[in-house]
Amino acid sequence: MKKSLFIILSVVTLAFPAIGQENSNTSPQSSGNIAYIPTRQDVVKDLLSLAEVGTNDVVYDLGSGDGRVVIAAVRDFHAKRAVGVEIDAELVEESRANAVAAGVQDRVEFIHGDLFKTDFSAASVVVLYLGHAANLDLRARIFRTLKPGSRVVSNQFGMGEWKRDKRLDMRKPFPVMLEARWQNVFRTNFYVPDFDDSLNPNNDQRELSLWVVPAPVAGVWRGKMRTESGEGELKLILHQDLSGLSGSFELQGPTKLAGEARAFLWGNDLICPLLPAPPADMFRDMMYLDGCVSGNSLRGSLKLNSGKKQVEWLAQRDKVDFTGIWEWPGVSGVPVQLKIERNDGKLVAMYTDVSRDDAQHIPVSDIYDFGGEFYFTLLLGLEGESLNQGHRRQSPQDGWIVGKAMMDDNTLKGTLGFYPYPEKTEPPSKPSPLRNWHPLRVENSAMLGK
Repeated sequence: MKKSLFIILSVVTLAFPAIGQENSNTSPQSSGNIAYIPTRQDVVKDLLSLAEVGTNDVVYDLGSGDGRVVIAAVRDFHAKRAVGVEIDAELVEESRANAVAAGVQDRVEFIHGDLFKTDFSAASVVVLYLGHAANLDLRARIFRTLKPGSRVVSNQFGMGEWKRDKRLDMRKPFPVMLEARWQNVFRTNFYVPDFDDSLNPNNDQRELSLWVVPAPVAGVWRGKMRTESGEGELKLILHQDLSGLSGSFELQGPTKLAGEARAFLWGNDLICPLLPAPPADMFRDMMYLDGCVSGNSLRGSLKLNSGKKQVEWLAQRDKVDFTGIWEWPGVSGVPVQLKIERNDGKLVAMYTDVSRDDAQHIPVSDIYDFGGEFYFTLLLGLEGESLNQGHRRQSPQDGWIVGKAMMDDNTLKGTLGFYPYPEKTEPPSKPSPLRNWHPLRVENSAMLGK
């Protein structure tokens, strides 16, 4: 390497805007604000091993530094192609020279640009060593642009409430990139998007984390199936958020069963034991679904404990339409609204609190379309700011909103959580309980014409 680096303690979160908010003039963050700390060579190999990089993979390293991850991906793990994105022009030139020296220049590319503005949708593996706040700002784009089954690996920093699929622990040496997590007003709240259990300042372990991008599988799935007593219809209802799946099922026909669906998703692959509720015999009547999701179709096999048979099952997901203007009482009792539209097939949303004098319209950038259900988080009162900048709560309407909802007979039903900001001098408050959320679709709105 050309550069000699000393220990750098980088408080990377202080300059970052909060997740879910976008400044109209700039990107959520600038990759120039992220400290450059080279990844140790052994950690490079561990990251790529954790992602199981192979010959069919296209690897993107966001914030690629001197190019060591990109070069190792094609030289040591035989990736089809690897791309580095780096804002420092000198590091980009150094990376290209390093690739020539390694003899891999024909299979790598180094882009001089801002990682928050670069298209990485071609990636099957994305590598990150950026900071917790940066990971959160990238999270919605990862879900929106990467194909199900794509892998994301991060050195040291987590993804908020998106739980890891795999984790590798190692002793934490210096130099290391640190964040001032103790300044975060939500640092001990396990229920809000900024919580990250990987960043304990007293922990001497460095964690490498893997996430597998899930297919959008939420919604109501229906398909015919044949049992020993005749043909029936199986309805599978799946709820999805960043942390996983939950659900229920109903079997109608000569055999009637209903109960819990304990779903597990890995990319497009769905495994789902169906556990009937009493008075059914759970062990005799339990079913086991092993399937694969493609768009609005779910194809797989159902293993029936009764009779020890296995039958094929093809299901279709009920079509839903979330678009419209949805209204519900806000914290102060005055209606608030969420306007949902589709742009190039993607959900986009705008939040309005009509109790404010200016009826401020706030883009909801942290929104996730799971097919038959959507999930979003939104910070109110922190537009263009960071939680770590010592913000003091200004009004009862300011706080963190976390919501998800599913269409049921043309009605939107879900849960909504609101987490007010504590005063700077107060300890973090206990999490507010989730409440049932039933917004109504309205025609007359403060948003019309916007």
